[in-house]
Amino acid sequence: MADDAQRCDEFDELGELSEPRAEFDMEFVDWLPGGRAVVPVESQGRFTWLVVRGHMSEQARREFVRELQHIVGRGLWRQNWPSEAD
Repeated sequence: MADDAQRCDEFDELGELSEPRAEFDMEFVDWLPGGRAVVPVESQGRFTWLVVRGHMSEQARREFVRELQHIVGRGLWRQNWPSEAD
């Protein structure tokens, strides 16, 4: 599995793409401290899920992305980082 970037988008009433509600990356690493298999990391306006290689099947990755899209699509999670212009 390769590193992955995902967007959870929002569409307006005309079906036009508006600003994404959230974006996240999934980065596969060799190990994580404390024996963890998955760790969320937030830095510099990015949200990254670190996943130890071999600990997430392709099916689990797809289901994980689908669940996050559902959470973001329902407005239960929004990223509110300041823009670069702020």
